[in-house]
Parts: sequence; C-alpha cells; structure tokens
Amino acid sequence: MMPQNEAIWLKESWERSQMQNVDPSIAGEAIIEDSEFKIYREQYKTLFQKIIPTMDRLARWLKGTSSIVNICNPSGYVLEAKGDVRFLKDMQAIHVHRGACWSEQVQGTNSVGTVIIEKKPLVVVGKEHYLERNHRLYCAASPIFDSSGKLCAVLNISGHYKNYHPHILGIVDVAAREIEDRILIEDSNNHLIISLNSEDNLYRQALLAVDDDGVLTGVNREAKEIIDIDHQSLGNIHLSEIFSNVKPLLKRSSILSSHNFLSLKSKRNNQLIWKSQILYDKRKYISGKSQQTSKKHLQGNQSSLCRFDQIFGCDQKFNAAIELAKKAASTDYTILVTGESGTGKDLVSQAIHHSSDRSHQPFIAVNCGAITNSLLESELFGYEAGAFTGAKQSGKPGKFEMAEGGTLFLDEISEMPPEMQVVLLRVLNDNTITRVGGTKPLQLDIRIIAATNEDLWEKVQEGSFRADLFYRLQNLHINLPPLRERTDKLNIAEFLLEIIQKELNKKILNLSTDTKQLISSYDWPGNVRQLIGALRQAAFLTETRHIEPTHFPHYILTDLNQKKTISSLKESELQTINETLKKTEGNISQTARILGIGRTTLYRKLKNLN
Repeated sequence: MMPQNEAIWLKESWERSQMQNVDPSIAGEAIIEDSEFKIYREQYKTLFQKIIPTMDRLARWLKGTSSIVNICNPSGYVLEAKGDVRFLKDMQAIHVHRGACWSEQVQGTNSVGTVIIEKKPLVVVGKEHYLERNHRLYCAASPIFDSSGKLCAVLNISGHYKNYHPHILGIVDVAAREIEDRILIEDSNNHLIISLNSEDNLYRQALLAVDDDGVLTGVNREAKEIIDIDHQSLGNIHLSEIFSNVKPLLKRSSILSSHNFLSLKSKRNNQLIWKSQILYDKRKYISGKSQQTSKKHLQGNQSSLCRFDQIFGCDQKFNAAIELAKKAASTDYTILVTGESGTGKDLVSQAIHHSSDRSHQPFIAVNCGAITNSLLESELFGYEAGAFTGAKQSGKPGKFEMAEGGTLFLDEISEMPPEMQVVLLRVLNDNTITRVGGTKPLQLDIRIIAATNEDLWEKVQEGSFRADLFYRLQNLHINLPPLRERTDKLNIAEFLLEIIQKELNKKILNLSTDTKQLISSYDWPGNVRQLIGALRQAAFLTETRHIEPTHFPHYILTDLNQKKTISSLKESELQTINETLKKTEGNISQTARILGIGRTTLYRKLKNLN
C-alpha cells in the first residue's frame, strides 16, 4: 500500500521500486565480501579522513538513542556504521551494517538510495519505506558533494521510527555541509578560498575556490544557492563575471585580505551585497615569493588561532594551569600539555603560540594517532624526489619544515610508534632533520608542544613510551583538569551559550532551573567538547527562549537516569541494613543472617556505603 505522504519524490520513488520489482531476499545477497569491501574502503580512504571526525561526533551524540550514523558510497554500500551498538546488533537481520547495499534497486524507497537519485536531503519514516521489514526504521540522509558538484557519499542517521524528531534531518544536513566545506578547503591546492556571509545569515558560510587566474573552480552548496551556477561552468567562468569589486580580493599580497564587500551582478538573488574574506591563500606565488614563503605567512596568520583571552574559566585549578601556560609562552621550552579528551589541550597550545615571540610564524598541528605508521615519517620530515613509489617528483616538505620559526603541536604523542620516538628524540637533541630519501640534514628553529590524554609516565612504565623522550618533553608540564572536577561548569555553559546563540543567529537563550541541575550533576566524560555539542543541539532544538533538559541528547538523559537509579538502590540498601542493625542492636552476625548474606559481604557493603 502506498504510504500516506503526498511528497512527489516519495511517490516517484515508490513507483521506481515497483517497476524494479524490489525483492527483500535480494538485500541479503547484495553484501560485499570482506576482500572486496577492503578494496571499496581503500578507494575512499582520502575521503574517509575528512568524514570520520564528523561521524565520530554524531556517533557520540547518538550513544544510547537506538540510532546509528552511517556513510555510504554513491552506489549505496555502507562503508562505515557507528553509534548505538545494541541497535546495530538488533538490526543485523535487515542489514544496516558495513558492506550492505541500500540502493533503491536493492532496498526500494529508503533515505540513502533515494538521496542518491534525488540529490537532496530527505527523511523516510516507518511505513514510508518500500520494504515492510524496514518499517520499524526512520532514516534521515543528506548528500555529500565535492567542490565540482559530484556526489561522493551519503551521510545517514537511522533509528527506531518512534524516536524520530523532525530536527534530525537538519542536523544530518548541517553535518554533511560541514564535510563538504572540509573537502573543498583541503582539495583546493594552489587556490584561493573565499568565504561569503550576509548580515542576516552569519551561521551558513558560502565558500568559493578560485585559481591563480581568478577563475572559479569550486563552490559549496551555500555558494551555489547564491550565484546559481551550473557546475559545468566551473573552470570556465571568472569571478569578475559574477561579482563586482573583486580586484581587492584577487590582489596578490603577502598579507591575507581583510573583509571586502562583493556586489552580485545578477538579479537572481535578493541579497546583492556579500561580506567576503579570504580564508586560505594557497596560490603558488605571492608577490614573487615562493609557495613555501606564502604558506609561512598563511599559517602564521593568527586570526584562526585561540588566544588566552578567549579561554574562559573560574575554577582555581584550571586558572592555575592557564597562568602556568601564560608564563610558558614567554619561553622556548618544550611543553607537555595533558588532560582528558575535550579539556582544551589544543586551544591552550594555540594560545601559548599566539602569546609567544613566535606568534607571527606558523603553528602546525599534527595528530600522531591519525597518521599510519608507514606515513608518519614522511609526514613529519618530508621526502626527496623519488624517495618511494608515488612520491612527488618535486619532493615535499614535512611538518617540521613547515613549522620553521614557529610551533609544532604534536597531539596524541602517546600514539607515536617506538621507531619514530627515537627519531623525535634525536631531533629534539640536535634541532636537525633529514628528509626521507635525503642525506643533507636541515637545521631548524622550532618550539615543540606535545599533548596527550594518556598517563605518559604509565606508558613509560609499560615500556610503550621511551623514558628519555618523556624526560625531554617534560621541560614544562601543564595539566588541565576534567570538567567534572571543575567548580565552574554552569559559568562555562552560560559563556558557551552566548557564543552558540550568535552562531545560530538566535535571541538570548536561558537555561531553566532543571537544565542547570542537569549540567551541574552530570559527569561530562567528554568534557568541554561534549558540553559544547550538547548545548548546540539544545539551542538548535528549542523553539522558545528557554533550554530544557529534554532538548539535550538522549544519551545524556539516559546516563543521568541510570545514575539516579543506582543512587536510589544504594540508598534503599543502606536504609535496609541500618534498620536491621538497629533491630539486632548492632550484632553483625545476626544482621547478616537476617539479610541472608555472609558477614564478610556485610562488612564490604558497609565499607562501600560508607
């Protein structure tokens, strides 16, 4: 039976499914074998590096909500699925796992397969699915396009249909656009990246990629909506054909452009004036200088780095750590920043660089845990031409060279493999590196800031981290306390909320009394990063000026309820033991006998219950 939904795309999708005689038995056969799946994953390896951070954030948000996030290729195959583990296990029979195919030809009407055809974000809930066995699902998906407008993946959230909320589709679409922006920025080599904002929409940012000659080579979805350009025109149209007053933006300068205002020549859009700014200048030559020099100016630009005056805190331990970081900024010492994930180690490291004498030089960040062991050496130290198969003929500088004169931030230093620890120790001792495949040592002037969420001394004791490197990194040690130990959780939440309401272009938002209680009582295992994400969702979902606990991610409410249940059980158990002890006038043996437990067990319970 046709679902009761008058959407044209849904009607047409059902008609396609009927014409293709979609059979539920086919889905079980359309699963990639392990060997073929590895090939698929390898083909999308570069794209995955841009998608996984967003997927991980969504997966943490979906924890405990009977929902998952997955990424599919343009053929509909699930390349990765993350989120509620129990939900994944329960849905095994209908193939929501990695390697399964969710194209329309296989599954009929569903969000992934239909998005691949319609090329727009959409949601399919319950009986809107063509196959009856999928009726228990909701699926909200959004396409991910590359800078040329080609569909490269589909981002999807699926869960039990009773848990669907209309805002989920918006969240998926925002996440997909965030990935598209990352793709455009990272893939636009030797190009200029320009952002456009209108005064009435500060949250959504249009991005344009322009080559050396001023020709438009890439746009994100927001930009496409502004200029209404056919993607086939990319590479064939000059920026001046679309906007007036582009010369100041395209002017080659060693200093990044400040804000300019562009006038849209066409009357296709009511908003004719756009505030523009150069985000990145990756062009090969600037004012006759080499690309390496221009990169130095670009990466030394401080506009995107965090400053100490942007780091908020009223907690005594946290402020003591920040004061130490400010003093450290005036030195050239190697610094080790520790703290749980989400406590702000990267922001503090940026602030140290920004306040140092090196502030006008590059700040280069490397995540040691995100680079494979085989690539880490060439990534850090660069390589000479022909150093290995696939190496660029011109060679490539590594992160150490790119940080010359500035700061190299080594995040997740505990994940660095032992063989690289030896090399890093040598670099720290003599301040020289040698490119892979090279013989000539290069003298460097850089400051190292390392960070980890692990107990590095424990790693030394285990033998997985070198003691001599640990001592070398410990010139100054800054430890950031976890959010659960801080006394300023509410202050931080209110500070962050002011920023978020500006992001969403909303009026003043308030935390209700119950919400303040939630923020104060929750442990926040993801620390400030988790708090930001929770507040963003709450601010996004509320339709009034007040944020209530129900606007927070479901998994947080579940965790709190479980905590309350455990606390209630402990109180009940303690009350029973106390009442029994009173009846027996404190006789342990008699009390244990009445309760039906051993004396040792009773002593242990009394100790645990204080």
